[in-house]
Amino acid sequence: MKKIAIMFVLATALGTVQAQNEPVVGLWEKIAVSDSNSKLVARTNYIFANRKLTEETVFTAFQNSDPLVTICCVKVKNLKPLELKDVLEKYRMDEEFVSHMKSVTGAPFLYEAVPVDKKEWNPLMATIMSSDKNADDLVPYNAPAIAARLGKEDEKLGKLELGPTKAKLKMTYPKKNNKAIYQFTINGKNIVLSEETFPHD
Repeated sequence: MKKIAIMFVLATALGTVQAQNEPVVGLWEKIAVSDSNSKLVARTNYIFANRKLTEETVFTAFQNSDPLVTICCVKVKNLKPLELKDVLEKYRMDEEFVSHMKSVTGAPFLYEAVPVDKKEWNPLMATIMSSDKNADDLVPYNAPAIAARLGKEDEKLGKLELGPTKAKLKMTYPKKNNKAIYQFTINGKNIVLSEETFPHD
């Protein structure tokens, strides 16, 4: 019995270490908050993550899953997770923002994100960020993301390769509802995230 117990503890510990070494996955939310008159209040960038971050982390997002089109990159510097209720209260004037943020599932940890230095952007990232120059451009952008730095040369990927980690991403948009479902498969384990789509998606 003691031997079995020790083996169980060891297996649990090894499983925990393996999980910690696997890349964090989540969602990048780039949303322009507006008031009831459709006037810009704030431009926000958030990462919803499936696990708590323990160090400053760079995320690459994806526009499509076949082939993978990368968006490089955003970074989480502040490792203290945000309370979703506090964010929703701060921007309660934007009902669409509140509804969308509340719809996210599978990624319980919320962090403030910032774009990496412009020199590191790939062309798609530059296009997405260019909307910030126009105060009248309130179009939101959201995408699944993974804790990895995939640079300009990787804008289109045939498959997701992260060293020894085997990773896949599948995106589906069920017709019966206004949801987007993102299934990451990391070393054979599925991680499913979902969110409401915006009206224009």
